[in-house]
Amino acid sequence: MPLTQNQISSSLMKQVFNGHLPENLLHHYPLFETPRENEFHLMSQSILDWAKQNIDSLKLDHDKKIPDNVIKSLKEMGLFGLIIPEKYGGSELSQTMYTRILEILNQIDSSVTITIGAHSSIGLKGLYLFGSEEQKSKYMPKLASGEMIAAFALTEPGAGSDAAGIKTKAVKNSDHYIINGSKLWITNGAIADFFTVFAKEDIDGKEKISAFLVTRDMGGVTHGHEEQKLGIKASSTVEIFLKDVKVPIENMLGKPGEGFKIAMAILNQGRLGLAGGSIGAMKSVLDECISYSNNRKAFGHSVIEFDIIKNMMVDMNKYIYACEAVTYFTTNLVDIKSDDYSTEAAICKIYCTEANWKCMNIAMQMHGGNGYMVEYGIERKLRDARIGLIFEGTNEILRLFISMSSIKEIASEYQKIGKEIQSVKSLDFISDLNLAISKIGFLSDFAIQEVKKSVSSEKISGFHDSLSKEVKRLSDAVHLLSSQSSKLIRTYGNKLIDEQLQLCRLADIAINTYVIACVLSRIHTVLVKMGGVEKNANELSLAKLIIRDCKISINQSEHDIAKNRDEYVRNLGKEVSKSPTYRFSLDNRQKASSL
Repeated sequence: MPLTQNQISSSLMKQVFNGHLPENLLHHYPLFETPRENEFHLMSQSILDWAKQNIDSLKLDHDKKIPDNVIKSLKEMGLFGLIIPEKYGGSELSQTMYTRILEILNQIDSSVTITIGAHSSIGLKGLYLFGSEEQKSKYMPKLASGEMIAAFALTEPGAGSDAAGIKTKAVKNSDHYIINGSKLWITNGAIADFFTVFAKEDIDGKEKISAFLVTRDMGGVTHGHEEQKLGIKASSTVEIFLKDVKVPIENMLGKPGEGFKIAMAILNQGRLGLAGGSIGAMKSVLDECISYSNNRKAFGHSVIEFDIIKNMMVDMNKYIYACEAVTYFTTNLVDIKSDDYSTEAAICKIYCTEANWKCMNIAMQMHGGNGYMVEYGIERKLRDARIGLIFEGTNEILRLFISMSSIKEIASEYQKIGKEIQSVKSLDFISDLNLAISKIGFLSDFAIQEVKKSVSSEKISGFHDSLSKEVKRLSDAVHLLSSQSSKLIRTYGNKLIDEQLQLCRLADIAINTYVIACVLSRIHTVLVKMGGVEKNANELSLAKLIIRDCKISINQSEHDIAKNRDEYVRNLGKEVSKSPTYRFSLDNRQKASSL
């Protein structure tokens, strides 16, 4: 059946939080069957061929700089214009194709990928999403060619995850704005000439965030030294200083006061690029692990013959398969013009960056002492992977975002029911009988919905017969996510926002539910389109293992919500924070007992 406009315009996961799974979305996984597929393969092959000749990741990491000739080649290959429309000189790739290119690039080098990704995913994405035709005509041709490299300037020394806390100011003065402030950890900052800058301005007596297109030639834009980082060392990361920068009024992006909305929209799509890059990094390290474990001998055998190593290899394949499933299901939501994919994009960023970190740890362990040595490259990839859990929204903040943004509708219904109950109590049941009945009728409808959530799972159908157990697991997960959401709202009310650990557990249920849904969609489509169980037995086994593991994680989160011990954590955390050092040392106990 074709997708309905309601399914496209409503977030899949927000519907799941409300107890409904739009299963039609899952029956046809997007398997890269696009008219531009040949073009993509030609582009990806040319990138790989060029990289083999020009990219020395060990040297880039050592020198902490991408050479000018490499940047020049990136420009010549059109890699700065991947998402820009063709009429401005770009390649006009879909979100899916663009994310796949970042995956290819990150099989080569993370610093190079970050440079391209920061330019397109966030640096110019505001212009792409919200720019006027005049703004696009002026800047996009230069951004597509790489004549201008873009950067995203939101974070400040005192405002990281709390973007609303920025201090940079924009003051309107006739036909221009004067901007003063500084921005921290700006990727591409030292090589960029185009910045999407967020600053507070006074609007009707209130400070609100607005977005501006700032270019270095406006004057007053400088940068500090390159930051000394754990990983992605060759990419540029600097502090940007804005001193009396004169920005024409026509360079405002969107409308006054819309900056926060614009920043969040940019980051939503940028997170999908991080997911794609994570997949590329995992694939590259898996290739190395396959080669190493087949050639490394121990006790007279190749280490790949040992079950422990086989288990590691299976784990890595599970992570990659699941990450592909969630990432490219979500990029397709963008491509079919879904109005809201913010929850799904956040899930992709969390799940894929954490899976990448786990894969790098597995690879390090599999290589033993060699993995710890610089020349093998594993330790560099591990260092590069760690940043994924932090930037473009820390995974902890994103977990809170997933839960709080997704339960808004349920919470609003509870708020509504509370008001209705109060109004019913105040009624004169003789003179306002009809109104009372209508109020009670509303309460009954809502109560019936809540009872359904608590006692039954939504029936899910239309999947391959071999997936009956997996369909049941998805159905149970959907039911659990919805019922736990309602339960937490009922339990904590408007204080739920303070229950961060409970909200994170709810987010983990959501993350694993989405992984189950996307993996189920993928394997179902493969079985239906590509020869059934007989030809896809190994892939089916892999998918079943992933779904089983996700359900186990969901069960653990359910248990932790029910057996809430957060008060112990709060009290203990308060106490241990009072001591300047570890307070339970055996040395301290021995000293105390001798007194």
